[in-house]
Amino acid sequence: MSLETIPNNFRSRGFPARLCRHLFGEFIFPLLCALLAFSVLFLLNDVFDDLPDFSGNQVPFHLIVWYFLCKLPLNLLNVVPMSTLLATSFMTVLLGKNNELCAMRSAGLSLAVCTAYVWLTALVLCLAVWFLGEKVVPRCQQELQAVQNQWLEDKPANKQRQLLFHNYTGRRSWFFQDFQPQGRSAAVVLRQYHPDGRTEWVLTAERAEWQPGQDDKDGTWEFQRGQLYNYKYSEHGIPKRELTENFAVRKQTLPETPSDIGEQSKDLEMLTMGEIRRILASGSLNSEKNRNMLSVLFWHRLSFPLASLIGALFGFALTIVEGRAGVMRGFASAVGLLVLFYVVSQFTLVLGKNSYLPPFAAGALPELLFLGAGIFLVYKRQ
Repeated sequence: MSLETIPNNFRSRGFPARLCRHLFGEFIFPLLCALLAFSVLFLLNDVFDDLPDFSGNQVPFHLIVWYFLCKLPLNLLNVVPMSTLLATSFMTVLLGKNNELCAMRSAGLSLAVCTAYVWLTALVLCLAVWFLGEKVVPRCQQELQAVQNQWLEDKPANKQRQLLFHNYTGRRSWFFQDFQPQGRSAAVVLRQYHPDGRTEWVLTAERAEWQPGQDDKDGTWEFQRGQLYNYKYSEHGIPKRELTENFAVRKQTLPETPSDIGEQSKDLEMLTMGEIRRILASGSLNSEKNRNMLSVLFWHRLSFPLASLIGALFGFALTIVEGRAGVMRGFASAVGLLVLFYVVSQFTLVLGKNSYLPPFAAGALPELLFLGAGIFLVYKRQ
């Protein structure tokens, strides 16, 4: 039997690229509109909330504009998943209204395959959200904090930055009156402890500068114009401080680097996954609770960008229904499930940070469960 005599419905089909492009065109325009609309709404909300704080401080106009521009990447982390859900829902409703979904089903086509470009776009958005969270958002948060410190809280960011850092593994504490990660820090107090917690010696210096080695790791600290005190204890444990050395310059090899000190002194929300991984590998955390908290945050940062794909799956699967009432119920269910995903994700995150759940279960399991539920719904309704 020749190929021409085989009915069209029984011929083997290849990948429906033209149909995929058509569905992608029905998806991408609503997506761009939703991203723009939600971004503007979030920006207006930020303007109404924060602009009165600037009015009485004579903040330069360009700094105000820069401040609100730095808010945009933070908002996009939540805008992208909801925009993806709305775009897929709108696409599905429009295709159903024109009976295109029925036509594709009658032709024996898989709706999930025909929307392959939609899933690919959702995966690209997941990567974009991850990139924003790792590379852009931490820098924007630093810029926002700098503007707030300088103009809103009377704490100039370019002046002294006090910092206290503990290395529990090495039993050392550092205090900087003015910490400068890239330069000379001022008014430094370095305290070394005995294993029983008593002070062994204290070094004070007017300046401290890190001098890296050839591989930027093996280096020395150069302390300038300071004193070294040793502590001795009586039989009753009463400490006695003795001045051991007055020095103009003293070099000492210590494992702590300015980057380590700066990273571990940041707020948790400003840490990237790379910084979290380095902190966990350094072994300088003082308790299992702190290690657990950072592990939970690591898994959450890694898996939360999947929210964009989850939104696309729910928006597509739950709006493949007949009738206007069914479409509205399906759309409401999709929005409700995405909101439930956010609630469950934040709830398990809090439980994990307080050591009630293992790090992986708290940080990544909700995302994987909701992703599996979305894939199952698409498979059943295609």
